[in-house]
Amino acid sequence: MASGHEHVGPVDNDLLRSSGDRRQPRRALAIDRLRAGGDRNPRRKRGVARDPKTLPELERQRSNGNGAIVELLKVLLRMTSEQNAVAAKVIATVDDLEAIAVNDKADVPALHGWRREMFGEKALSLKRGKLSLAIERGRVVAHETPEAG
Repeated sequence: MASGHEHVGPVDNDLLRSSGDRRQPRRALAIDRLRAGGDRNPRRKRGVARDPKTLPELERQRSNGNGAIVELLKVLLRMTSEQNAVAAKVIATVDDLEAIAVNDKADVPALHGWRREMFGEKALSLKRGKLSLAIERGRVVAHETPEAG
């Protein structure tokens, strides 16, 4: 070869482990277990063995022009998440937000239990024009909108 290096083919995992650091990364251990057929997770085994043609098709509800509403709900979610020190994805998913944008009575976790108390009620108020978002001193804040009457 012109570069002076000879191609030696694939390198054996044992050879790699024997050179240098003796510790084996967790990922490499997992790969070795899978190669040896030692996957102890029965759910994963069933999933891998299942014929992909038998899997149900996922229906994803599209926002149908509600993109701006979903974006506002995302801002509200992020604000709520930061205020309560709870990860946003624990409170609501994007699918939840898309469902809420379309339907005030969507059957999603964000509109039930503690999630509804923390986020869901505010989300519905925002949709109904009873809550507004603003930026004050570099932070997003929510304000109740006075009733017109």
